[in-house]
Amino acid sequence: MCSVAISRPDDPCPIGQHVATRTERVPPMLTVQDAFGGATTKIAVARGDVLRMGFLIPGDAGPFTCARLLVVGDLLRRVAEDVHSGQVLAAVVSNDRWVTEQDWESTLSVRPFIGKFTTPDEAETALGHSLDCVVTVAEAPDQLPTRPSTITVAPVHAMVPYPGADPTTTRFALTSINHKYRLQLTSPVLEHSHTVLGRWRSQIALWSQQPGHPIPPAWREAVIAAFNDDLDVARVVSLMGELDDDECVEPGAKFEAFTYVDRVLAIDLGRGLGRTQPQRTDSQ
Repeated sequence: MCSVAISRPDDPCPIGQHVATRTERVPPMLTVQDAFGGATTKIAVARGDVLRMGFLIPGDAGPFTCARLLVVGDLLRRVAEDVHSGQVLAAVVSNDRWVTEQDWESTLSVRPFIGKFTTPDEAETALGHSLDCVVTVAEAPDQLPTRPSTITVAPVHAMVPYPGADPTTTRFALTSINHKYRLQLTSPVLEHSHTVLGRWRSQIALWSQQPGHPIPPAWREAVIAAFNDDLDVARVVSLMGELDDDECVEPGAKFEAFTYVDRVLAIDLGRGLGRTQPQRTDSQ
Protein backbone atom coordinates (compact mmCIF):
# COMPACT_ATOMS: atom_id res chain seq x y z
CA MET A 1 0.00 0.00 0.00
CA CYS A 2 1.36 3.41 -0.93
CA SER A 3 1.77 5.98 1.83
CA VAL A 4 3.13 8.79 -0.29
CA ALA A 5 1.92 12.03 1.21
CA ILE A 6 1.60 15.31 -0.68
CA SER A 7 0.40 18.62 0.73
CA ARG A 8 0.33 22.35 0.08
CA PRO A 9 0.85 25.25 2.55
CA ASP A 10 -2.80 25.34 3.61
CA ASP A 11 -2.60 21.67 4.67
CA PRO A 12 -0.40 21.22 7.77
CA CYS A 13 -0.24 17.44 7.33
CA PRO A 14 0.54 15.85 3.94
CA ILE A 15 -2.34 13.93 2.42
CA GLY A 16 -2.42 10.34 3.65
CA GLN A 17 0.11 10.96 6.41
CA HIS A 18 -0.96 10.22 9.96
CA VAL A 19 0.62 11.36 13.21
CA ALA A 20 3.57 9.09 13.91
CA THR A 21 3.78 7.18 17.18
CA ARG A 22 6.98 6.93 19.19
CA THR A 23 7.87 3.65 17.49
CA GLU A 24 7.22 4.85 13.94
CA ARG A 25 9.79 6.53 11.72
CA VAL A 26 8.63 9.79 10.15
CA PRO A 27 9.17 9.59 6.36
CA PRO A 28 11.73 12.00 4.88
CA MET A 29 10.16 15.16 3.48
CA LEU A 30 10.97 16.74 0.14
CA THR A 31 9.82 20.30 -0.45
CA VAL A 32 9.51 21.73 -3.96
CA GLN A 33 8.45 25.30 -4.68
CA ASP A 34 6.49 26.30 -7.76
CA ALA A 35 7.87 28.56 -10.48
CA PHE A 36 8.11 32.29 -9.72
CA GLY A 37 8.04 31.66 -5.96
CA GLY A 38 4.62 30.04 -5.93
CA ALA A 39 3.24 27.51 -3.48
CA THR A 40 5.41 24.82 -1.92
CA THR A 41 4.59 21.15 -2.33
CA LYS A 42 5.64 18.75 0.41
CA ILE A 43 6.25 15.14 -0.53
CA ALA A 44 6.84 12.47 2.11
CA VAL A 45 8.31 9.26 0.69
CA ALA A 46 9.06 6.26 2.91
CA ARG A 47 11.11 3.23 1.89
CA GLY A 48 9.17 1.12 -0.61
CA ASP A 49 6.49 3.74 -1.31
CA VAL A 50 5.29 4.16 -4.90
CA LEU A 51 5.01 7.69 -6.30
CA ARG A 52 3.13 8.06 -9.59
CA MET A 53 4.34 11.08 -11.55
CA GLY A 54 3.11 12.71 -14.72
CA PHE A 55 5.31 14.98 -16.85
CA LEU A 56 2.71 17.26 -18.46
CA ILE A 57 4.41 18.95 -21.43
CA PRO A 58 2.58 21.75 -23.32
CA GLY A 59 2.88 21.59 -27.09
CA ASP A 60 4.16 25.17 -27.32
CA ALA A 61 6.78 24.91 -24.59
CA GLY A 62 9.84 24.78 -26.86
CA PRO A 63 12.54 22.09 -26.84
CA PHE A 64 14.74 23.49 -24.04
CA THR A 65 11.76 24.15 -21.78
CA CYS A 66 10.51 20.60 -22.44
CA ALA A 67 13.96 19.31 -21.59
CA ARG A 68 14.14 21.36 -18.40
CA LEU A 69 10.74 20.09 -17.24
CA LEU A 70 11.85 16.49 -17.79
CA VAL A 71 15.21 16.99 -16.08
CA VAL A 72 13.59 18.60 -13.02
CA GLY A 73 11.04 15.79 -12.86
CA ASP A 74 13.82 13.24 -13.22
CA LEU A 75 15.79 14.89 -10.41
CA LEU A 76 12.73 14.64 -8.17
CA ARG A 77 12.34 11.00 -9.18
CA ARG A 78 15.99 10.17 -8.46
CA VAL A 79 15.88 11.82 -5.04
CA ALA A 80 12.77 9.80 -4.18
CA GLU A 81 14.32 6.55 -5.47
CA ASP A 82 18.06 6.79 -4.77
CA VAL A 83 18.06 8.94 -1.64
CA HIS A 84 14.81 7.84 0.02
CA SER A 85 14.47 4.30 -1.42
CA GLY A 86 11.02 4.87 -2.89
CA GLN A 87 9.74 3.76 -6.29
CA VAL A 88 8.54 6.13 -9.01
CA LEU A 89 6.33 5.31 -11.98
CA ALA A 90 6.56 8.17 -14.46
CA ALA A 91 4.54 8.97 -17.56
CA VAL A 92 4.88 11.66 -20.23
CA VAL A 93 1.64 13.46 -21.05
CA SER A 94 1.53 15.64 -24.16
CA ASN A 95 -0.62 16.11 -27.25
CA ASP A 96 2.42 17.31 -29.20
CA ARG A 97 3.73 14.64 -31.57
CA TRP A 98 7.28 16.02 -31.55
CA VAL A 99 7.42 15.70 -27.75
CA THR A 100 6.20 12.11 -27.69
CA GLU A 101 8.53 11.05 -30.51
CA GLN A 102 11.70 12.20 -28.73
CA ASP A 103 13.99 9.68 -27.06
CA TRP A 104 14.35 11.71 -23.87
CA GLU A 105 15.74 8.74 -21.94
CA SER A 106 18.85 8.63 -24.13
CA THR A 107 19.32 12.30 -24.91
CA LEU A 108 18.89 13.61 -21.34
CA SER A 109 19.67 10.54 -19.22
CA VAL A 110 16.07 10.55 -18.00
CA ARG A 111 14.94 7.29 -16.43
CA PRO A 112 12.43 5.26 -18.47
CA PHE A 113 8.73 6.10 -18.50
CA ILE A 114 5.91 3.62 -18.35
CA GLY A 115 4.60 5.27 -21.52
CA LYS A 116 3.70 8.47 -23.36
CA PHE A 117 0.08 9.60 -23.39
CA THR A 118 -2.01 12.44 -24.78
CA THR A 119 -4.08 13.07 -21.63
CA PRO A 120 -3.67 12.61 -17.86
CA ASP A 121 -6.68 10.27 -17.91
CA GLU A 122 -4.87 7.93 -20.32
CA ALA A 123 -1.80 7.93 -18.08
CA GLU A 124 -3.87 7.19 -14.99
CA THR A 125 -5.64 4.34 -16.78
CA ALA A 126 -2.28 2.81 -17.68
CA LEU A 127 -1.04 3.26 -14.11
CA GLY A 128 -4.25 1.92 -12.62
CA HIS A 129 -4.12 4.79 -10.15
CA SER A 130 -4.45 8.56 -10.08
CA LEU A 131 -1.31 10.63 -10.47
CA ASP A 132 0.23 11.55 -7.12
CA CYS A 133 2.24 14.39 -8.62
CA VAL A 134 2.32 16.32 -11.91
CA VAL A 135 5.29 18.35 -13.15
CA THR A 136 4.53 20.98 -15.79
CA VAL A 137 5.52 24.43 -17.09
CA ALA A 138 4.32 27.85 -15.95
CA GLU A 139 5.18 30.54 -18.51
CA ALA A 140 4.29 33.40 -16.14
CA PRO A 141 3.29 33.98 -12.48
CA ASP A 142 -0.38 34.31 -13.44
CA GLN A 143 -0.33 30.87 -15.09
CA LEU A 144 0.33 28.81 -11.96
CA PRO A 145 -2.06 25.83 -11.70
CA THR A 146 -4.50 25.38 -8.85
CA ARG A 147 -4.28 21.57 -8.67
CA PRO A 148 -2.66 20.80 -5.29
CA SER A 149 -0.32 18.07 -6.52
CA THR A 150 1.16 20.06 -9.43
CA ILE A 151 4.77 21.29 -9.43
CA THR A 152 5.66 23.97 -11.97
CA VAL A 153 8.92 24.76 -13.73
CA ALA A 154 9.82 28.16 -15.18
CA PRO A 155 10.62 28.33 -18.93
CA VAL A 156 13.96 28.51 -20.71
CA HIS A 157 14.91 31.42 -22.96
CA ALA A 158 17.54 29.86 -25.20
CA MET A 159 20.11 31.79 -27.22
CA VAL A 160 21.48 28.61 -28.80
CA PRO A 161 19.88 25.97 -31.04
CA TYR A 162 18.66 22.74 -29.44
CA PRO A 163 20.33 20.65 -28.07
CA GLY A 164 23.19 23.14 -27.79
CA ALA A 165 25.84 20.69 -26.56
CA ASP A 166 26.36 17.06 -25.67
CA PRO A 167 23.47 15.62 -23.62
CA THR A 168 25.11 15.64 -20.18
CA THR A 169 26.38 19.21 -20.60
CA THR A 170 22.88 20.32 -21.60
CA ARG A 171 21.34 18.45 -18.66
CA PHE A 172 23.79 20.03 -16.21
CA ALA A 173 23.24 23.50 -17.68
CA LEU A 174 19.47 23.15 -17.33
CA THR A 175 19.96 22.80 -13.56
CA SER A 176 22.40 25.71 -13.26
CA ILE A 177 19.74 27.82 -11.55
CA ASN A 178 16.73 26.65 -9.57
CA HIS A 179 13.71 25.49 -11.57
CA LYS A 180 11.49 28.24 -10.17
CA TYR A 181 13.48 30.91 -12.03
CA ARG A 182 13.57 31.58 -15.78
CA LEU A 183 16.77 30.28 -17.32
CA GLN A 184 18.71 32.25 -19.91
CA LEU A 185 20.59 29.50 -21.76
CA THR A 186 23.57 30.92 -23.62
CA SER A 187 26.81 29.61 -25.09
CA PRO A 188 28.82 30.78 -22.01
CA VAL A 189 26.44 28.86 -19.72
CA LEU A 190 26.97 25.69 -21.76
CA GLU A 191 30.73 26.27 -21.94
CA HIS A 192 30.93 26.69 -18.16
CA SER A 193 28.97 23.47 -17.62
CA HIS A 194 31.26 21.64 -20.06
CA THR A 195 34.37 22.92 -18.25
CA VAL A 196 33.11 21.92 -14.80
CA LEU A 197 32.15 18.43 -15.98
CA GLY A 198 35.52 18.00 -17.68
CA ARG A 199 37.37 18.84 -14.47
CA TRP A 200 35.24 16.57 -12.31
CA ARG A 201 35.59 13.65 -14.71
CA SER A 202 39.37 14.05 -14.69
CA GLN A 203 39.38 14.20 -10.91
CA ILE A 204 37.22 11.11 -10.54
CA ALA A 205 39.52 9.20 -12.89
CA LEU A 206 42.46 10.10 -10.61
CA TRP A 207 40.61 9.47 -7.34
CA SER A 208 39.47 6.04 -8.55
CA GLN A 209 43.10 4.86 -8.46
CA GLN A 210 43.33 5.47 -4.70
CA PRO A 211 42.10 3.26 -1.82
CA GLY A 212 38.42 3.61 -1.07
CA HIS A 213 37.15 5.60 1.91
CA PRO A 214 33.62 6.32 3.18
CA ILE A 215 31.81 9.52 2.28
CA PRO A 216 32.22 12.16 5.02
CA PRO A 217 28.94 11.86 6.98
CA ALA A 218 28.41 15.60 7.50
CA TRP A 219 28.96 16.26 3.79
CA ARG A 220 26.52 13.54 2.80
CA GLU A 221 23.89 14.91 5.17
CA ALA A 222 24.35 18.39 3.70
CA VAL A 223 23.89 17.05 0.17
CA ILE A 224 20.71 15.20 1.11
CA ALA A 225 19.38 18.31 2.87
CA ALA A 226 20.03 20.37 -0.27
CA PHE A 227 18.21 17.87 -2.51
CA ASN A 228 15.29 17.77 -0.08
CA ASP A 229 15.11 21.56 0.04
CA ASP A 230 13.62 22.49 -3.33
CA LEU A 231 16.03 20.31 -5.36
CA ASP A 232 18.82 22.80 -4.64
CA VAL A 233 21.34 21.61 -7.22
CA ALA A 234 23.34 24.85 -6.95
CA ARG A 235 24.00 24.10 -3.28
CA VAL A 236 24.99 20.53 -4.14
CA VAL A 237 27.41 21.79 -6.80
CA SER A 238 28.91 24.20 -4.25
CA LEU A 239 29.38 21.34 -1.78
CA MET A 240 31.06 19.29 -4.50
CA GLY A 241 33.45 22.15 -5.22
CA GLU A 242 34.29 22.49 -1.52
CA LEU A 243 34.98 18.76 -1.25
CA ASP A 244 37.11 18.82 -4.39
CA ASP A 245 39.29 21.57 -2.87
CA ASP A 246 39.53 20.03 0.61
CA GLU A 247 43.01 18.56 0.95
CA CYS A 248 42.09 16.94 4.27
CA VAL A 249 39.64 14.53 2.62
CA GLU A 250 41.05 11.30 1.17
CA PRO A 251 40.79 10.95 -2.64
CA GLY A 252 38.92 7.66 -2.20
CA ALA A 253 36.25 9.45 -0.14
CA LYS A 254 35.92 12.12 -2.82
CA PHE A 255 35.44 9.40 -5.43
CA GLU A 256 32.66 7.75 -3.42
CA ALA A 257 31.02 11.12 -2.73
CA PHE A 258 30.97 12.28 -6.34
CA THR A 259 29.77 8.88 -7.52
CA TYR A 260 26.94 9.01 -4.98
CA VAL A 261 25.80 12.46 -6.13
CA ASP A 262 26.00 11.44 -9.78
CA ARG A 263 23.25 8.89 -9.17
CA VAL A 264 20.92 11.87 -8.81
CA LEU A 265 22.50 14.47 -11.10
CA ALA A 266 23.05 11.87 -13.88
CA ILE A 267 25.86 13.82 -15.55
CA ASP A 268 28.10 10.84 -16.34
CA LEU A 269 30.99 11.77 -14.06
CA GLY A 270 32.47 8.31 -14.49
CA ARG A 271 32.89 8.73 -18.24
CA GLY A 272 36.69 8.51 -18.07
CA LEU A 273 36.90 5.52 -15.76
CA GLY A 274 38.73 2.51 -17.15
CA ARG A 275 40.56 4.46 -19.80
CA THR A 276 44.32 4.08 -19.93
CA GLN A 277 46.04 6.95 -18.17
CA PRO A 278 49.04 8.48 -20.00
CA GLN A 279 52.40 7.20 -18.75
CA ARG A 280 54.85 9.70 -17.31
CA THR A 281 58.32 9.79 -18.89
CA ASP A 282 61.63 10.74 -17.22
CA SER A 283 61.46 14.15 -18.91
CA GLN A 284 58.04 14.91 -17.41
